[in-house]
Amino acid sequence: MPRTKGSRNIKPTKAAIDHYYELLRNAADKGDVTAAGWLCQLDQHSRHCSEQRENKRNGV
Repeated sequence: MPRTKGSRNIKPTKAAIDHYYELLRNAADKGDVTAAGWLCQLDQHSRHCSEQRENKRNGV
């Protein structure tokens, strides 16, 4: 079923995500510890997902 006229996608675009990441990084650089914490969490999550994909490829 098609979306109703004027509705938007729920999932943000890659460009939007890149922009949000840049906003977080800028806030962290200015001393926002919450933004810095989120960047650390995102990095940890990314590393975990990469490790899981690698393990799956290697049959571990």
